[in-house]
Amino acid sequence: MSLPSKDHRTKGLPKLGVYDDNFVTRVLSPHHLETLDFQVHHWSITDWDALEKRAHSPAFSAGGFRCFRKAVYQIPTETEDSTKSVALALQRCFYHLQFSEEPVGTTELTKSFGWDTLDAFMQHDIQEFNRILQDNLEMKLKDTPVGGAIKKLFLGKTKSYIRCINVDYESSREEEFYDIQLNVKGSRNVYESFREYVAEETMEGDNKYMAEGHGLQDAKKGVTFKSFPPVLHLQLMRFEYDVRRDVMVKINDYFEYPERLDLDEFCASDGPHNYILHGVLVHSGDLDGGHYFALIKPEKDGRWLRFDDDRVTPVTLREVYEDNFGDEGSDGYLRSMQRFTNAYMLVYFREDMLDEILAPIVDDEIPKHLSMSLVVISS
Repeated sequence: MSLPSKDHRTKGLPKLGVYDDNFVTRVLSPHHLETLDFQVHHWSITDWDALEKRAHSPAFSAGGFRCFRKAVYQIPTETEDSTKSVALALQRCFYHLQFSEEPVGTTELTKSFGWDTLDAFMQHDIQEFNRILQDNLEMKLKDTPVGGAIKKLFLGKTKSYIRCINVDYESSREEEFYDIQLNVKGSRNVYESFREYVAEETMEGDNKYMAEGHGLQDAKKGVTFKSFPPVLHLQLMRFEYDVRRDVMVKINDYFEYPERLDLDEFCASDGPHNYILHGVLVHSGDLDGGHYFALIKPEKDGRWLRFDDDRVTPVTLREVYEDNFGDEGSDGYLRSMQRFTNAYMLVYFREDMLDEILAPIVDDEIPKHLSMSLVVISS
């Protein structure tokens, strides 16, 4: 599946400030003609437009959260070339975002993938970027003291099964996942979509199951979740292929998502499986010309921020939730905008691991060779 390409705007990228533990900047309030003194720990705002499409992958959007950055920082990269090493390029990008006072581009990271700029924006979708990124990072972590750190954060497991109705026979297999694809069409919210995901299908009539040693049998086919990861990515299927029209289309249907997600009913392992929303990736527009932005809550009890091109602004809860549910109506300008502006990726953190996921990064956890080469990454 390919997502629509980023609209090609050519405005400049102004130099912005950087946030760290001791830095307080002034963030524009979107609702009042004033500025707000606002502190954000371990977060930076530089050249967001250059990061926009690539930053909206599951793994990279999680980069602002410390657990992922901490894992990336632990990859040994001292002797590598940042134009060829994805791990080193990502480390340098995170480091410069946190500490540099200059805008940060992603040319170095893009080159490490073997893509030129045009390729990066036009030919590779979010799932492909995420797959390449995770494969590279996991390979670099292999046979190190922190091997498996990426999987520990993002990996969950399912069991697909076919269970015969009239004889004692079941066939099953376990599979791993890094994100869960939930249908928007036909469901009104996350819970309905999860129930559709695990709903059993009856195999009967001309569709009977050939069970080994038992011949053709009526059976139930389904999937159950064996485990959910600490950082859970839910991909909302806003883009699909229309067979009749032979084109990709965007699904703008209304679809709710909660702040707190209880997944106990969907998991075979003992609970609790409670999650708190910390990230929403949004697409506004249609397939011919869309715009991407991210809504992120960097702190456990902090407020939400909107990362949109070169601007970062605090937002209300309505802007995080209702404004991005989508809408089937089209009467009036506001309804029309709501119809085409909707979430396509949700990032949830497991509630009982929030302190661990959001634990601060200490200086000793940052590779020394990064601090010795604080230079501006050219965009």
